[in-house]
Amino acid sequence: MNGFPAAAPPRRDGAFAVAVAVGAAGAALAGAHAVADGVPALTDTAAITADLHLSSIAHHTDAGVAPVTVRAVTPTSAAATVPELTKAAKQAHSATVEAAIDRFESRIGTTRYENYCERAVENAFGTQGHYGSAIADWHARDQHPDWQHAPRGALVFYDTSSNGHVALSLGDGRVVSSSAHHQVGIVPVGYFQHPLGWAPAPY
Repeated sequence: MNGFPAAAPPRRDGAFAVAVAVGAAGAALAGAHAVADGVPALTDTAAITADLHLSSIAHHTDAGVAPVTVRAVTPTSAAATVPELTKAAKQAHSATVEAAIDRFESRIGTTRYENYCERAVENAFGTQGHYGSAIADWHARDQHPDWQHAPRGALVFYDTSSNGHVALSLGDGRVVSSSAHHQVGIVPVGYFQHPLGWAPAPY
């Protein structure tokens, strides 16, 4: 007898056994991920998940030993957001196209863009100075020869001169363009001579 009360016997329930098992696994992982200079590194969550995915952890009950299964959690795939991102990108492109068409159509009747078709198209998209001529723009584009079916907002190119000509498709067989009856106007897509094809607007 040392004068102190006898120590209480250790608990034998499931919570204690699971805590010991998890604590031991965590300690082993922490030791395995320590860096050489003694500073602990961040643990790899994939490794922790694998190590803690125990097929069974024994815990003691009055009836004996029963297995406890710990399930690993499968992370949610980021690919689930791709359709939403694609839809948002299409909506943004559509808004850009409609703004360009509205801007070009607001200039119908002006003669300020005579002989400056490339500038007229670029200004419709809120920019300028990308290309010195329509033909230079055409040679830089992903070209499509079926000019009769140019989609709305596409650039339609023509081999009318050494500089060429470019107009903006309305998607219904018409274009809005400079030099349409010597001013900005809306004309059939075949109004200008020697159509080359169409290309997506790069702006």
